[in-house]
Amino acid sequence: MNTTSSTPRRPRRVVVSGRDAVYHVISRTAGQAFLFGPREKDMFRAQMLAVARFSGVEVLTFCLLDNHVHLLVRVPAEAPELTDAQLLERCEALYGGHEHSRHALTLEKIRDALSFGGTVRERMRSMLIGRMCNLPMFVKLLKQRYSIWYNRTHDRHGTLWSGRFKSVLVEGEGLPVGLVAAYIDLNAVRAGIVSDPAKYRWCGYAEALAGVASACAGLHAVAGGDTPQDGVARYSVLLYYKGRAPGRGKPQDARIPPELVEAVRERFGSLAPFGQLRARFRHATYGAILGTAAFIESWFQEHRSFFGKRRSGPRRIRGGAWGSLRSFRDLQAPDGP
Repeated sequence: MNTTSSTPRRPRRVVVSGRDAVYHVISRTAGQAFLFGPREKDMFRAQMLAVARFSGVEVLTFCLLDNHVHLLVRVPAEAPELTDAQLLERCEALYGGHEHSRHALTLEKIRDALSFGGTVRERMRSMLIGRMCNLPMFVKLLKQRYSIWYNRTHDRHGTLWSGRFKSVLVEGEGLPVGLVAAYIDLNAVRAGIVSDPAKYRWCGYAEALAGVASACAGLHAVAGGDTPQDGVARYSVLLYYKGRAPGRGKPQDARIPPELVEAVRERFGSLAPFGQLRARFRHATYGAILGTAAFIESWFQEHRSFFGKRRSGPRRIRGGAWGSLRSFRDLQAPDGP
């Protein structure tokens, strides 16, 4: 008996193909254990940037906490045409600096295969390029490499992460991507760790203020502006305005103090277009897709056969005046201040 269903399976994770895409990625430790201290966060950041360099993925911003991580990444539609030298340069970013580990052997094998030529070279190139510009592969490489380092360092065995990662597809321009970036950079404030996101060194915003080029470029891509510095300034206004009130169910000290918000306003100006933003925004984590109606509808129509009787993709966001912003999922409980 043929038990194969003719009904296509709904995509397990929202992804796009054929064009650049921005995703909010969240991953938690097993049992939400508080495993990451300063040293561990430093190592995760270093490995994140190394894997991103190899994969061709752009990290727009991030926040690393004691039991989970948030990443906002842009994934190109496809890998560019790479020469063997460029391909090896990317591999060195991922595997270099490990002279006495199996990574050194991997890098040596890659060099040998590329220099050997013929089908050996082509197979190696195909395997490596197949790992690039791919969100699940980027996260898999990052989590696997970090788990190996963590378990060896702490004489630990077993799973480090709690299952698969979660991701939300985000429209990569304007309010949607700016809102999600601010949501990420405010995590340490919402957790009561700091009152000023600039003081939490394991987030993209603090790195940008410190002059880290990759962080400045990421926030420039989020907020726009003529220069990376201009982009960071524009983003600062959004971030501090968004953080002026505590999240829903959070104590009053889980917010940016009014005097810091006012200082940013005086330095960079007002933020009238974002006047309706509320303090807590669950759609950044649970909405599946966040953007304008046209952006969400485009993805929905590409995958129309997976959703049965559902007639449209975008849903209005409850709990506030959000203008043109929409979510793919209709979250019943409103976001609250």
